[in-house]
Amino acid sequence: MLNLMEELLLLALDDEKGKIISSSSHALPYGLRGALLLELFIAGKIDIVDKKIVVINRNNTGNEVLDNALNIINTYHKQKTVKFWITKLTSKMKELRKDLLNGLITKGILEQQDKKVLWVIPATRYPTKNPVIENRVRKRIIGIVLQDEELDERSSMLISLINACELIKEVFPKDNLKDANKKIKNIIQDEKIGKAITSQISDEIMLMIVAGGVFTTG
Repeated sequence: MLNLMEELLLLALDDEKGKIISSSSHALPYGLRGALLLELFIAGKIDIVDKKIVVINRNNTGNEVLDNALNIINTYHKQKTVKFWITKLTSKMKELRKDLLNGLITKGILEQQDKKVLWVIPATRYPTKNPVIENRVRKRIIGIVLQDEELDERSSMLISLINACELIKEVFPKDNLKDANKKIKNIIQDEKIGKAITSQISDEIMLMIVAGGVFTTG
């Protein structure tokens, strides 16, 4: 079973080109960290109290990425907001995207290809090797949103992340975009924890765009 970070990353990757699709390039760095916080919440490690993240269980999850983040939050000198941690983890976990990509390679879902752009500039790409897993994720989300299949907590949070990272057009067929947007809006309104985190992702993205910032970390 993939975690929210892995599912989100797969949806944001162009299957053939092996790079992040342009529509999600600004949002994904924050989206992955939002997904990380949501995973810690699902695992019963953190909660949101008075808009601040509180560690409620310090025991390891067994996932190195999650445990690293949990330790960073737990050892910080004071409790801070969701907004703070979405930005703070950007500097504390600079290799997050790379770590997730390596994990997906190990699972046989992606493969690594080292190329040169314009025959000079080295570039690493991660095209899909086994599309079955990602296709299952897409089918699950489309079924929930467009076919009224049962909505579970994890899927609800992933839908919030898909919306925050501007991936709706990537996940849903063009002819169903209007209905998908409408139903996703309703799902997000009812998903309080996902909304609390993904709304902060959207706020940070807008601040960076207004400031002319460029995302370079993963």
